[in-house]
Amino acid sequence: MAETSTMTWYVSYIASGSMLGDRAPRATKTFASEDEARAFARTRAEAGDQTLIAGTINPVLPKRIIPSASIPAWLDEAKS
Repeated sequence: MAETSTMTWYVSYIASGSMLGDRAPRATKTFASEDEARAFARTRAEAGDQTLIAGTINPVLPKRIIPSASIPAWLDEAKS
């Protein structure tokens, strides 16, 4: 039997070049926890990346997808 992945969250971002989203290749990094994903996203956001998308990896429930426009609020959830 194959080993199951412990990665439950992902953050997708612009791989190189403009951080504003002008048709650039994307990369995705996976994480074992929401806190790790949030820390990575916070670092990218502080560097000016406005193209971040985060979420849970199937089959994790409840399914969450955090679009670029909601990333600042998601990052603030950890501070509450």
